Amino acid sequence: MFVRQLSMWLMLLGMSSLSGCAALGLGPSYTKPEIALANVEMLKSNLWEQSFQLRLRVDNPNDRVLPIRGMHYVVYLNDTKLATGVSDSTFDVPAYGSEYFHLNVRSNLWRHLGDLAKMVERQQAVDYRLEGHIRTGFFLSPKINLKEEGSLDPSEMRF
Repeated sequence: MFVRQLSMWLMLLGMSSLSGCAALGLGPSYTKPEIALANVEMLKSNLWEQSFQLRLRVDNPNDRVLPIRGMHYVVYLNDTKLATGVSDSTFDVPAYGSEYFHLNVRSNLWRHLGDLAKMVERQQAVDYRLEGHIRTGFFLSPKINLKEEGSLDPSEMRF
């Protein structure tokens, strides 16, 4: 009798711990979201440092909310490293939906800034690449690796 009750309690404990893992985000993994650089805006500039605001769009192809709980990133414009860093921005992207967010970054691009400004003046497309990873929840939640590429329309960029 005692062994039977003990085994039942152990089985219930095991089942509840499995549901606890799902609550912590350890259940099925997410399909990788699409992340696109929507705009780059220069906030201020001097010889040693430039401040930019990057506007990013996250498209969630999943049938459930995608929680974003932090990000590590490296941004390249025309194969020139614009910025690297981390963000502690937290937001949720709705199921099958999109969400925009901003990253304020600092860089030292003074050697390349003239070339980028000339490309914008000539209305030439500016290629970008975004690499890094995003966290999707608590400490044991899956990490989603990022590697996105695309082009920015210079008519929409502000320098």
